[in-house]
Amino acid sequence: MKKKIKLIFFHPYSYLGGADQSLLRLIKKIDLSKFSITFVSLNNSYLKKHLSKKIIFKSLKVSRAIFAIPQLNKIILSTNNMNFEKIILISNQNFANLISYFASININYIKRIFIDRNHIDELNFSKNLNERFKKNIIKFLMKIIYPKADQVIGVSKKLSRDLQLFVKTNVKTIYSPSFDVDIIKKSKKILKLNSNFKYIVNVSRFSKRKDHKTTLIAFNIVSKRIDKIKLILIGYGPERKNIISFAKKLKIYDKIIMINKTENPFSYIKKSKLLILTSLYEGFPNILVESLTIGTPVVSTNMNSGASEILLNGKGGDLVKLGDYKNLSKKIISFFNSPQSLLKKTHFAKKYLYRFNTITHSKIYTEIFKKI
Repeated sequence: MKKKIKLIFFHPYSYLGGADQSLLRLIKKIDLSKFSITFVSLNNSYLKKHLSKKIIFKSLKVSRAIFAIPQLNKIILSTNNMNFEKIILISNQNFANLISYFASININYIKRIFIDRNHIDELNFSKNLNERFKKNIIKFLMKIIYPKADQVIGVSKKLSRDLQLFVKTNVKTIYSPSFDVDIIKKSKKILKLNSNFKYIVNVSRFSKRKDHKTTLIAFNIVSKRIDKIKLILIGYGPERKNIISFAKKLKIYDKIIMINKTENPFSYIKKSKLLILTSLYEGFPNILVESLTIGTPVVSTNMNSGASEILLNGKGGDLVKLGDYKNLSKKIISFFNSPQSLLKKTHFAKKYLYRFNTITHSKIYTEIFKKI
C-alpha cells in the first residue's frame, strides 16, 4: 500500500476571513485517501467545525507567534517520516513563513511551502516605531530565508512579481479559490431589510488597513445626493469602536447597519446594489470575486495587487486611488444615476471568474505536493 503524503498547515491566527476561506476551500478538495493533514494554529481554528474529522487540529497556547517555534518543532518531529512518502510544511503569511522555517531548520527531510497572501506593501505600513522595527526585521529575514523554501507562492501576479524581485527567488502565482458556486446558494437566504432603501455594502475586517474612514467619508457625500440610501458594514476587529465614533462624528450613523462576524455575508451582498472595498493593501481580495459571482457590481481601491487583476484593469469594475473618497463618491453617485456602465463591466468580469475556480486551485496544489 502506497504511503500518504503528510501536509502540516501552519496558520497562526485562524479566524473568519479571506485567508481562512481560501484554506477551507483548498483543504476540502484534498483527497484524504492520499494525504494526511495536520492543521496548526495558535487559537482554536475557525476551520475545525467545517472540515473532516480525519484532519488533526493542534492549538499552540502561546502569547505571541514567535513563541510557537519550539512547539511547532515538536509537532514536526513527532510526525514519523518513515510512515509517509514525504512531509510538507505549508505556512501562510510572511511572519508565519519565517516561524515555520526556524521550527524546521535542522529537519532535512521536511519540504517547505511559503504562501504570501498580502503584498509586501503590508510591511511599509506601521502604527509606531516598534512595529516599524519588527517589520524591518521581517523584511531582512525574508530575503535570507525565502530562497531556502522548496516553493514560494503568491496569490496574485503583481504580488508574486514584486515579491520575487524582493526576495530574489522564484515565486509561483496561484490565485485564491474564491469562485465557488456555493456562494450563489448562500446568497439566496432571505433577509429582513427594508425594501424602501438602497444598500451599499463593505465586507472587510475592522482594521486600519481596510481604511473604513475613506468608505465613511465617501458615503457621507453620497448620502446627501442619493435619497434613502444605507451603508452595510460587515466585519469584526479592533477598529469597530473607532468606525462607530467616526460615523457619529459625520452624523451618518443612523444610515449605517453594522453586522458583526457573519459566516454568510453573501445574502447581504445580493441585497445590495453595490459593493465597495477601500483597502490600503491586499494580496487577493476574495470578496471582489465573491461579489461578482453573485452579480453585485464593485468599486475598489486600486491597491498594489489583486483588485486590478480581478477587475481586469477596470474593465470588470471601477477602480479608485487609495484614500480617494472624492472619486469614490463620484463613482457611487454615477452608478445610482446611471447603473448600466458598471453593470456591463460586472457581466464582462463574470466571464473570467473561472480563473479563480476552487477545483482548478486544488489540482494545482495537489500537483505541487506530489512533485515537490
